[in-house]
Amino acid sequence: MQNKRKGDELMKKIFDLTLSFQMEFPVIYDNLLETPLFLSRENKGMAKIEFEEYYKFLKLQLWFSRRERT
Repeated sequence: MQNKRKGDELMKKIFDLTLSFQMEFPVIYDNLLETPLFLSRENKGMAKIEFEEYYKFLKLQLWFSRRERT
């Protein structure tokens, strides 16, 4: 049960980051639409580590995008 909760929290964080891209950087968000954002965590093709790495990637991309904007 705890693993599911952690997975749900991770998916929410990914969703929140993609929402930030949609609002702040629509061009980058359009590129994100080409990636599998909303796959179920139960998808056998994606391991938890892949979701964690994707989250880290999004977080860094948003940080760099905001930094370049200023």
